[in-house]
Amino acid sequence: MTRNTNDKGLLIFWAEKISGIISVAAIAGILLGAMIIVVDVTGRWLFGTSVVALNEMMSSIFAMAIAATFPAGAAARVHLKVDLLGHLTGAKLTAWLNFIGSSLLFLFFAVLAWRIFGLSGRYFDQGRATPLLEWPLWPIYFVVSISMAATALVQIVHMVNDFKAARQVSDRAGSHPAVVLAIALLAGIVGGGLGWALWDLQGYSAFVGENPGSAVLIAFAVLWLGVLAQLPLATVTAFIGICGTLAYVGTSASANTFSGDAMKFLRDDQVVTLPLFLIMGAFSVAAGVSEDLFRLGNAVLGRFRGGLAYATIAGCAGFGAVCGSSIATSATFGRMALPSMAKLGYSQSLSTASVAAGGTLGALVPPSGAIIMFALLTEESIGALFMAAMIPAVLAILLYFCAVFAVTRLYPDSVPNVLDKVPGEFLGALRGAMPVVIMFAIVIGGLYGGLFTATESAAVGAVAAFLLALGRGKLSRSSIISVFSQTTATTAMLYALIFGGLMFSFYVNLGQTPDMVSAWIASLDARPIVILAVLIVIYLLLGSVMDSFGVMIITVPVVTPLILGLGYDMLFWGVLMLVVVEIGMITPPFGMNLFIIKSLDPNVKLSTVMKGVIPFIIADVIKIVLLVSIPALSLWLPSTM
Repeated sequence: MTRNTNDKGLLIFWAEKISGIISVAAIAGILLGAMIIVVDVTGRWLFGTSVVALNEMMSSIFAMAIAATFPAGAAARVHLKVDLLGHLTGAKLTAWLNFIGSSLLFLFFAVLAWRIFGLSGRYFDQGRATPLLEWPLWPIYFVVSISMAATALVQIVHMVNDFKAARQVSDRAGSHPAVVLAIALLAGIVGGGLGWALWDLQGYSAFVGENPGSAVLIAFAVLWLGVLAQLPLATVTAFIGICGTLAYVGTSASANTFSGDAMKFLRDDQVVTLPLFLIMGAFSVAAGVSEDLFRLGNAVLGRFRGGLAYATIAGCAGFGAVCGSSIATSATFGRMALPSMAKLGYSQSLSTASVAAGGTLGALVPPSGAIIMFALLTEESIGALFMAAMIPAVLAILLYFCAVFAVTRLYPDSVPNVLDKVPGEFLGALRGAMPVVIMFAIVIGGLYGGLFTATESAAVGAVAAFLLALGRGKLSRSSIISVFSQTTATTAMLYALIFGGLMFSFYVNLGQTPDMVSAWIASLDARPIVILAVLIVIYLLLGSVMDSFGVMIITVPVVTPLILGLGYDMLFWGVLMLVVVEIGMITPPFGMNLFIIKSLDPNVKLSTVMKGVIPFIIADVIKIVLLVSIPALSLWLPSTM
C-alpha cells in the first residue's frame, strides 16, 4: 500500500478508493433495479399486473446512481481524448496539456455542481415533485450536485499533480511544429474570444447574433483544434456550447441550460439503457461467452477451407451482440483467435485482418452501445434502431465471409488444409453457447415482439448475463468488482460526453446553423445522393481517427437536421453512419482496430495488417452501396414492429 500511495499520491489513492466504493455501490444499485424491472416484467406477463409508476421510480434512482459513477471515472481519468498528434507532441507540452485538460474538467464538473445545486434549492422552494408518485425533485438534484462536486474535487487533485509533473518534465526533443501551430491557434482564438466577451459582452453578443454562420464555423475550428490538442472532448464541446449560448441568453442562463439539459437527460426513462447493456456485456465476458462463441463458430465452419477465419468473424458478431464495442471485440477475439490461427498455419495478413474486420461488428450487431448513443442524442427509438441494424449486420457478416472466401481462393497458401471433423464437437460447442443464444433471442426477440421496452430489454439482458456468470461459477469478489469498475469507467466517460454534446448541440441549433447549412445545400442544386456520398467520405475519414462515440458527439448537431432535410429516414441514416464510421476503424493509415491488433502481437508488422484488411474494405464498400441503393435493408424490419 505504501508503494502504491507513493506512486500515485496519497490524495489520488484515497480518491480512487472512496469513489470506487461509491461507484461499485451505484452499479450494484443499478443491477438491483434491473432485477426489480425483470420481476415487474414477469408479473405483467404472467399475471397481468405491474408496479404503478415503476418507470418514474426507477428513473429517479438511476439518475442518482449514474451520477455517482462520475467521481470514480474522474479518479481513473477515463475521459475521452483523441491522441492523433500524440506521437508528435513532446513530453513537456503533453504534461502541460494534461494540466489544462484537468483544469477544464474541474470547471466542467464545478459548473454542473453549482447550477444543479441551485436547481435543487429552487425546486425545494417551489415544492416541485414527480407527476405520479409526487416524490419531491430536490433530493434527486441535491444528490447529483454532490456527486458532481465530488468529481470536481477529484479533478483538483489531478490539477495539482499534473502541475507538479509538468514543472518537473524536461523535453529535449520538443514538439512537432504542426502541434505547436495548432495549439498556438487554439490559444489565440480562445484567448481573443474570452477577452472580447469579458471586455465587451454586448459587442461579442452582437457579432455572434448577427453572424451565426461565421460564429459556428469558428466554433468548429476551435473544436477540432481542441481535439488535436488532446483536450478532453466533453469539456471542449461543453465550453464551446456555453460560450456560444451566452451570446444569445447571457452567462447565467447559458450555465443553467448546461445543467438543466444534463439533468433532463439523466432523468430520461431510457437513460439507464446504456449502463444496463454495459453490465450485460461485462458479465458476459466474465462468464466466458467469447470462448463459447468461438468454439461454436469453429465447430460449424471449421470444416471449410479457412474455417477459423470464418469462425472468428462469426464469433465477433455473436460477441458483439452481448458486448456492443468494436474495440473490446477486436481485443477479446484477438487474444483467442490470433494464437490459434498462427498455430494452424494461417497467414498473418488473413488472421489479423479477420479479427480487425470482425471487431467492427461489435458496434453494429444489436444491442450496441453506439446505437444507443445515437438514439439518445437524436431522441429516436432505441428498439427501432436495433431492428434497423439487424439486416445490415447479417449482410456485413456474409460480405466478410465472401472476403475470406476470395482470399482463400486467390491465395491458397494463406490457409492450412481442412482439419478432420472431431466427433461430438458441434454438440459440445452448441451446449456451451446455447445460454448466450437464448439470452440474445430473449433480449432482441422480446423487444421486437413488444414484450418489453428498450429499458426492460436491457434489464433482462443484464440480469440474464449476471445469472449466467453466477451459474457457471465465474463470479468472485474480484470479478464482480472488475465488472462494476468497467461499467463505471465507461458510463462516466459516455455520459460526460453526452453532457458536453447536448450543450454544443443547443448552441448550434440556437443559431439555426442546420437550417442555414440545409439552405446552402439546396442552393447547390445537387441531388441528395451526391450530398450523402460526400457525408459518407467525411465519416470514413472521421472514423479512421476517432471512435463512433466521439464522431457522433461532434457531428450529430449539424448532420441530423441536414439528413432529414434531404428526405432520408433517421433510422436509415443512423445505421448507415455507424456502418461507415466502423469501416473507418479498419481503414489505413489511422484505423484504430489496426493498431489494436498490432498491439496484441508485436511481431506482426502494421503493413501486414493493413494489407490484409483490403479485401474486407472492398466488402465494406459493397455493403455501403447496397445499403444506400436499397434503404429497405434498414427500414423493413422496424416497419414490422
